[in-house]
Amino acid sequence: MSSKTPTTLQVSSTRICVFHLVCSLIALVGCQAGQEEPDGIDPSELGLPVIRGSQLQEYVQVSEKPVLVEFGVDFNCPRCAQTKNSVVQLKENWEDQLDVIRVDFHANAQTVARLGGTVCPTYVLFDQGQPVLTKSFPVSIDLLEGQILQQLESNAVWKE
Repeated sequence: MSSKTPTTLQVSSTRICVFHLVCSLIALVGCQAGQEEPDGIDPSELGLPVIRGSQLQEYVQVSEKPVLVEFGVDFNCPRCAQTKNSVVQLKENWEDQLDVIRVDFHANAQTVARLGGTVCPTYVLFDQGQPVLTKSFPVSIDLLEGQILQQLESNAVWKE
């Protein structure tokens, strides 16, 4: 009778696969995960209006302007903190042509994944209620702004 014990190579391959899976999950989750969307956050502290994920579809459908959604977290995320001021500046620069809002990344991770996002922060541009551009960190906000402008011009919705 032959013994069916795994070889050293099989064990090493399994450990490598598990390691990659764990690393991928950590990258997907990103920052300190919470289970629910936070209540009681003062949007003026963030510089962006904050809406619940359950309100997102309606918001982007009824908006008269294209909507850039930042899927991020409000605390304990160095990546979100790193881009925060630039995103607020982008909002102020284009406030007549573009809505910029924030939705909690962790409470809406399935929505982020469905939209092609991988890690917080993830930015999704909606035009006429449809997602047309998705970018996840690392992304230069200046580059993102250029891609938004290019996308909107190509869709002929940019109003000067």
